[in-house]
Amino acid sequence: MDFAPGCLVIYKTRCAVVSARNGEKFEIRIEGGDSKNVRAKDMVWLHRGPVSALPPETLPDPNGEELAELMDGEQIPFGDFLELAYGADTPAAAWSAWQLLARNIWFSGSPEDGVCARERAAVESALAAIRERELAAERRAALLERIRNGALLPEDRPAMREIEHVARGETPSSRIMHELKIEAIPEKAHQLLLRTGVWDEWVDPWPARFGVPTGDPELPLPESAGEERTDLTAMAAYAIDDADSGDPDDAIGFADGLLWVHVADPLAAIQDDDPVDREARQRGANLYLPEGISHMLPPEATRRFGLGLQEISPALSFALSIDDDGRAVLEKMMLSRVRVTRCDYDGAGHLLTGELAPVQAMLARFRRRRAEDGALFIDLPEVKIRIVDGQIRVIPLPLLPVRELVANAMLACGSAVAQYLADREVAVPYAVQPPPEEPEEGIPDGLPLMFARRRGCAPGVLQSFPGRHAGLGLEPYVRVTSPLRRYEDLLAHRQLRRLIKGETPLTSDEIDAALTFSEPAALERRKLERRVNEFWLLTWMAQHPDWSGACVAAARQDDRLTWLIPELAYEFKNRFDDGVRLGEERRCVPVTVDPVTLTCRMRIEKAVDPEA
Repeated sequence: MDFAPGCLVIYKTRCAVVSARNGEKFEIRIEGGDSKNVRAKDMVWLHRGPVSALPPETLPDPNGEELAELMDGEQIPFGDFLELAYGADTPAAAWSAWQLLARNIWFSGSPEDGVCARERAAVESALAAIRERELAAERRAALLERIRNGALLPEDRPAMREIEHVARGETPSSRIMHELKIEAIPEKAHQLLLRTGVWDEWVDPWPARFGVPTGDPELPLPESAGEERTDLTAMAAYAIDDADSGDPDDAIGFADGLLWVHVADPLAAIQDDDPVDREARQRGANLYLPEGISHMLPPEATRRFGLGLQEISPALSFALSIDDDGRAVLEKMMLSRVRVTRCDYDGAGHLLTGELAPVQAMLARFRRRRAEDGALFIDLPEVKIRIVDGQIRVIPLPLLPVRELVANAMLACGSAVAQYLADREVAVPYAVQPPPEEPEEGIPDGLPLMFARRRGCAPGVLQSFPGRHAGLGLEPYVRVTSPLRRYEDLLAHRQLRRLIKGETPLTSDEIDAALTFSEPAALERRKLERRVNEFWLLTWMAQHPDWSGACVAAARQDDRLTWLIPELAYEFKNRFDDGVRLGEERRCVPVTVDPVTLTCRMRIEKAVDPEA
């Protein structure tokens, strides 16, 4: 072939024109304007030219069937083919003929080797494939249009699964969303699923996004080992918790001048590093969601070891004294059998003036000591969100005296046990927290001061050696009263049981190795709980568009105020400021509520002039 300047060629499926020859290579100009120096073997010669435009005009296709009959089964040169097909020997005819060949329907061949008609069966197969692609494209276009219009058919449901995967954070891409020109991020996928009716407001995608299992461990719980236990069943003991609590793992009582704290003992059945222990270590803690609880241990552990769920429960019991200075001291520790009465906070108030009255006096000294040691007593509104019988319930948690008594009893137990272990240089997951930042001067008492104190607290951490927990005003401190729902407590119990039995405790390295798995998992669950609670709270607000309520200006930063709705324990930011003072109460009205993006825009009502 003569690659003379001006001739039409194909370079990598694109048309080009030869501009000049440079020795062994040819300069070509490709459609789109790019120029290249290429070798002859890299090009396909189409026409001698001259070429006036790239690409040349594409001529209408000839009747393929008639043209095949004219060729009568012969292979003809490419030049003869384009004249037979288009009645012309021009660059446009050559370009059109090459495209006709490239489709590989009626004809096959190449400009170099010539052209022949394909067999009828091959042609019909190619035409059928084209019709199927066209039908698929039509069906796809119809699906996309139904998605745009929110008018899906039942048979569209499987196609929407790829969008559900994006909404749950399981995949970062979706062909459908790309075709709809919608960014493939979980929030936008969630909005699309709501708009099309694939999901409704009751679908919570957050656990899947975090990759946290919401089911319980499906592992058999071994039988309890036969162990010598002290019989404390004659002692009155009370497991006091919320009315809907299903995992009672601590109880309190008073006898012989001592505060007794009894704690569930699941390690009676769980061995160190057995399958149940390893699964609990990977989970780190129970997951508490409004939809339900995902347990750290198999549910059988709660049924067998939850205090008060059986007539007699195995326990790890601690007897504490509170000295005149308010220090908690561990006087006794034992494996025990206890008889526990369960009651809720609302129904346990009479115990403060009855059987637990001495405990209240003891813990008052303990609390006073904590205050002297810099403890922060932060009293901010709390709510519990539950989904019950298809309804979202927002339940306030008032700070009742009996709730405070139970909390201080557990803190006293953790303080006394921690000191006992520290004196013996035993490694456990000690809870420590650095000193908080002091609130700015001038912040008023009440919610603003509580809010500032909380904001000034650094996150607490776990470490295998003693330290100070500044926020609690305790040094040292270890959590030991919730082994059914926190792995750090379970790990501390393992050490305590070894001491009771005269066995060698785990080393600091072994404790740290266990915490390397359990603590990040527990923190991830706490983070997920916050997201899910906010999701369901905003869903509740969206379901109650007529709601309005009181809010309190809690903090000011730059040109924004942080407001707190005590009724819902919900915080939001707003730039409204008509001279409002911190601690001042206003009425707020939701303007837009979007659970998908966890956003809520509020309108703050101006203060009413009392003289108006």
